[in-house]
Amino acid sequence: MKQPILSMLLLALSTTLCTAQVNKKKTLCNPLVLGNIPKKQWSIIYDVQAPSNTSFNELYRFPQDVNSTTLGTTHSTRVQYYKPLITKAKTYLTLDLGYWGTRYNSVNPTATTQFTKSIDPTRLHSFTAATTLFKPLDAKHFVLINTSVELNGNGISLAQLSSRNVIVGGAAIYGWKDGFKSMIGVGVLRAYRLGRVIHVPALLYNRTYNKQWGIEALLPARATIRYNASKKTILTTGYDLEGTQYAFNTSNVPLTSSYVQRGEIKPKLGLETYVSKKLRFTAQTGVRIMSRLNWASDYVGNNLLVETNAKPSLYATIGLHVLSVTKPKQKK
Repeated sequence: MKQPILSMLLLALSTTLCTAQVNKKKTLCNPLVLGNIPKKQWSIIYDVQAPSNTSFNELYRFPQDVNSTTLGTTHSTRVQYYKPLITKAKTYLTLDLGYWGTRYNSVNPTATTQFTKSIDPTRLHSFTAATTLFKPLDAKHFVLINTSVELNGNGISLAQLSSRNVIVGGAAIYGWKDGFKSMIGVGVLRAYRLGRVIHVPALLYNRTYNKQWGIEALLPARATIRYNASKKTILTTGYDLEGTQYAFNTSNVPLTSSYVQRGEIKPKLGLETYVSKKLRFTAQTGVRIMSRLNWASDYVGNNLLVETNAKPSLYATIGLHVLSVTKPKQKK
C-alpha cells in the first residue's frame, strides 16, 4: 500500500516541478537607465544665434567670384511631442513628433547676388515624425530600431509639395544592458545631421556612474555628460550635430528647385531645473560651427550651386517642458 502512495507523491512532485519550469517567466531587460535626463511630453524651445561673417561662392557663375556677407541673427523655434505607445515587458514603442523652424537673413551684402536675394529673408521648415522600438531579447541583450520621416522645405517648396520635401532616417542597434545603470549598443545610423545623407557606424552609450555623474550618447550624432547638482537641477556639457536637408524653391534662377544642405556642430553647456512637479526649464549656450550651408541642384549634393564658409558664432537656447499632462485615473 505504501509503494503506490509513494509513487503518486513522486509523480505529483515531478509534475509540479515541470509545470513551474514551463510557467516560469523569462527575465527581460528594459530601456530604463537610472539617472537619465527625463523625457518630456511637450517642449517648446527658442534658439538664437549671433551674426556671422560669411563668404560664399556662386559656382554656377562664370567667372566664379568669392563674395562676402553677414548672416544676421538667426532665430529658431522648436515644438516637440513625445508619447510612449507600448510599454510591455516584450515591447517598448515610442512616438516623437516635432517642428523646427529657422529664419536666416543677410546683412550689408557686398554685392546683390542671387544668393543674398534668396537668403534674405529665408524661412526653413522641418516637420518630423519618428518611432523608436526597444525589443528585449533576454535579461542582458536587446535590439533598438529608430525610424524617422521629415517633411522639409522653405515656404514656396512646401506650398508646391512633392517627394523632394521628404527625407528618411533611422538607426538599427544591437545592445547590452547591465542592470539599471548601463546600456551599450552598436549599429548603423542613417542621418542628415551635417546636411547630407550619411550612413555611419553608431555607438549607443548610456551610463550612470554614481549619484552625480552620467553620460548619454549616440555617437557620432550627440553626447551629453550630466552632473546632478541637486535634486532639482542637472548641469550638462557635450555636443550636438544638428542639421538636415530642405527642398528649396525660389523665383531667383538658378536656385529654384534646389536643395539647402544645413549642418552645424554645437559644443554646449546647459542646465535643466524643475519649475514645478511637471514643468521643467532648460537653458543652453555654446558655439555654433557651421560645417555646411550650401545649395545643391541634386539630392546627394554632388553638384553645388552655392558653397559658403560661415565663421563660428555664439548661440543660446531656452526651453519650457511639460513632463506629462496625463490625468490620473479616477478610482471607481
